[in-house]
Parts: sequence; C-alpha cells; structure tokens
Amino acid sequence: MGIYAFAQVSDIEKDSIKVKTLHSEIQTIINSDPEVATIKIEETIALINKHELSDQNKPFFLLKKALLLERLAYLSRRENNYEEALKYLQESLSLKREIGETFTLSTTYSQIAWLWIYQNELEKTKIHLDSAYALSKQYNNIKEKIRTLSRYGILHLNLKEYQIAEKYHLNAIKLADSIKDDRSIVITNANYSDFLRRQDRLEESIPYLKKSMEMHKKANNQIGLESCYYALGITYRKLGQPKKAIKALNRAITMSKELKNKSLIHSRYYQLGKIYEQLKDYKNAYLTQNDYALSKHKAQNESHYRKMANLESKYKYEQQRTIDSIQFAKEKREIELIARSESAKKKFYFLVLILVIGASGVIGFLARRMFLSKTQITLERLEKEKARKELLDQQVTAKEEEIKRLVADNTMRLNFKQELLDQLNKELSEKKPEDLKASITSLTKELKSQIITEDKLSSLQHKINDVNHGFDAKLVKLYPELTKTEREVCSLLRLNLSIKEIMTIRNASQDAIKSIRYRIRKKMGLSAKDELEQFIQNIV
Repeated sequence: MGIYAFAQVSDIEKDSIKVKTLHSEIQTIINSDPEVATIKIEETIALINKHELSDQNKPFFLLKKALLLERLAYLSRRENNYEEALKYLQESLSLKREIGETFTLSTTYSQIAWLWIYQNELEKTKIHLDSAYALSKQYNNIKEKIRTLSRYGILHLNLKEYQIAEKYHLNAIKLADSIKDDRSIVITNANYSDFLRRQDRLEESIPYLKKSMEMHKKANNQIGLESCYYALGITYRKLGQPKKAIKALNRAITMSKELKNKSLIHSRYYQLGKIYEQLKDYKNAYLTQNDYALSKHKAQNESHYRKMANLESKYKYEQQRTIDSIQFAKEKREIELIARSESAKKKFYFLVLILVIGASGVIGFLARRMFLSKTQITLERLEKEKARKELLDQQVTAKEEEIKRLVADNTMRLNFKQELLDQLNKELSEKKPEDLKASITSLTKELKSQIITEDKLSSLQHKINDVNHGFDAKLVKLYPELTKTEREVCSLLRLNLSIKEIMTIRNASQDAIKSIRYRIRKKMGLSAKDELEQFIQNIV
C-alpha cells in the first residue's frame, strides 16, 4: 500500500512538472500558432483532470486549469464564439473561488467584460470592469489595472463620452510606461490608436499603432500584429494613401490565412474591396468582393454565432462584487448570518404587507369617493351645456325665420324693380306730355314703398353674421382651401336657404350656385350620399 501511495505521489509530481512545461509552451505560441496552442491547452487540462487532487496539490493544479480555461476563452472569442468563451470564463471563475485565488481574479472579470462589449452590452461591460478594477487595486495587480483602464477608454468611446475615454487611455499608457511592461505597452498603445482613428485623428494614431506593431514583432505575437496591419490599412485608406492601405491589408489577409482566423478574414477583404472601388479598379474590386462574400459565408457557417442575451439563464454565475465583498474565507459565516436574519426579515415583510394592504384600502376608498364626486360634477356640467345648447338652437331658429322673411322681401324688391322698369319704359313711350306728370307722381309713390323694403334688406347681412358668429372662422380652420365666396355660400346653406334664395342674395345664376356647391363638396371630401346642408349644419 505504501509503495502504491509513493508511486501515486510520484505521478502527481511528474505531471505537475509537465503541466508547468506545457503552460509555458502555450504562453509562447498562443499568439503565433493558435491552433497548436488549443491542442496543447486541451491536453494539459485532460492531464489535470485525471488526478484525484488532495488539499495539498489542489491549489496548484486548479489555478493552472483556471488560467488555461481563460486562454481557451481568449481563442474562442477570437473566433467569435462568445457563448463558449463565457462558459470557459465561468468555469475559471468558479475554480479560483474554490481555491481562494484573488490576485488573478480581476483578469477573469476583465475578460468577461470584454465579451459583453462585443455584444454592445455596455452596462454589463461597466459592471464587470468595475469589479476587475477594484480587485486589481486591492491585490496590487498593476498589469491588470492597466488593461482595465485601457478598456474603460474603449467603453466610454462606445458611450460617446470622448473626453473621459481619452483620459482613461492616456492614464493607461502612462502607467504602462512607468512599469516598462512590454505587453501592457502594446495593449495601451493599440487601444489608444484605435480611439484616435475613430475620432478621425488619423495622423496622430499612426505612431501609437506602429509602436504597438514593433513590440508585437519583438514578442512574435502574430495575432496582435495581424490586427495592427488591418488597423493600419484602414488608417491609410482614410488618409487617401491607397497603395499603403492595399499593402497593409494584403499583409493582414496573408497572416489571417496563416493563423486560420476564419472569423475575421472577411472584414479584411471588405476593406480591401472598398479601396479598389475608390481607385476604380473594378476588376480587383470584383475579385475581392467574391473573396469577401465567400469568407463571410464560411465564417458564419463554421462559427455559429451565439447570442449572449440568453447566456445568463444558462450560466448562473455570480454578479460582480465590490472589493469589500470578495472575502472567500468569510462566505460561510455570511451565509449563517443571512440565515439568522431571514426570520426577522420575514416578520418585517409581513408587517409591511399588512400596512400596504391597509393603506391600499384607504386609498381605494378615497379614490372611489373622488371619482363619484367628479362624476356628479361632470353630469351637472353636461346638463348645463345641454340647456345652453337648446337655448342657442331656439335663438338660431328664430333668426333663421327672420332672415327668410328678409330674403322674401328682397325677392319682392327685385321683382318690384323689374316691374317698375317695365312700367317706366311703357309709360314714357305711350303717354302724352300732358299725362306724364300724373304717371311720375304714381311712380314716386311706388319708389317710396321700395325704399322701405330696401331698409329692411339692409339688415340682412347683419343678421347673417349674427347667426353665423364664429362659423366662418371655424371653416377657415377646418377647410383652409375654401375661398371667401364658398364660405359665404356655406353660411347661407347653414340657414337652410334654397338655391333660388341664394341666387337672389348673391345676384348669381343657378348654374353658378350649383358650381360653388360642387366645389364645396369636393374640398370637404363628401361622398355622393352625404347631404351638404346636413353636413354644414353639424359643424359646430
């Protein structure tokens, strides 16, 4: 039994050395040969999983596994497989919490934040970055603090808070330069270059981008270098330097093929095609467009883009905490305290419920009484309005009758004039000079009678305006296309006057009045079955 135990311990020691070696190799090749790196990561995790870990060796192996899972998440994110990436990060987070790891915990939260920003979930991004930043400060993880500051800059750029974004970028660069960490300098310079480019500060962005490229070359980071060539191509295109842009983008496409980065290569073809189109090189533009369409279709089929919105229901990971709440050693005690306070909370909630029910009853009673009071006031107001309307209707009817009488007088006046004219012509032509005096005396009497009739008719327009008070203004508001003549005819129709009566008042022919009626119906949008007079009567 002792020999078996010794052999088992020896195997664990050998595998721990192998895990260290593999982990170092993975760190070296992950940005230059991601395909091989993925295979080695999976091999290392399988090696860790085969052991039944004791309390003594568990922290070492589980921390290595957690860090390897974060590398897998990084590679999955590069392939736009966000769901799988979040799964790896969730498992890494659980392992770190299990062994009480705190120093690298901020890295996990920062990577989760980065997944959310790709989904444009900016509020969730900020929550995770806040946790990452608090943890990096508490456990003095300077490198992660720099990364988080730089990502804050990207977050605020997406929020269109440009001054705040630039402040974060510059602080990140300053801190990275102070510790002289190559990886931190690369990240901060690349991110600030992207910020400047998206602000169209293109010339300013190039030095930062080239500095990042030089350090990527030094570290043999092919993934980062490919991204820089792509960014450089876009920058040169916007600066109107197509030859340099084509060279940079072709380099990015070649590197994407070497890295087998199928999820991003179509975007490189897209930018290259735009340059050829600007140069009117339609042959190359057409060929590049074909490459773009083919690579985009292939990327969509192979990566199976997931929606992050459904992940929270599948992976119930704990929401990010502030620095004071991340104390793993105290979790058991906190649970006990929560359990003790639960009973007191229930009593409190029950009391609140009783008070809410009582208050709701009082509010409901008051609301009902107020409703009934308002209803009664409304009914009384309606009754008053009804009585007022009836009185106005009676006044309108009386005035209509008076106007009709005036119209009749006007008709008689016109007839009288015609008769008077005929009589005058007749007598002047037939009478002898000695008889003209008697005829003129007779005509004078008739003219006096006509003057009396004219006096009556002089008040006709005043009566019409009185009855139709405000009606003309209402017509102008409802039907602004009506002419003044058409509105005057509407006013006469509102008084129930016949066409013949309107002809007399307007001194117009029957055809003219009918034509005006037709135009009124058309401008009011009436159909053939609608009665014009009734429609005008209903206009308040």
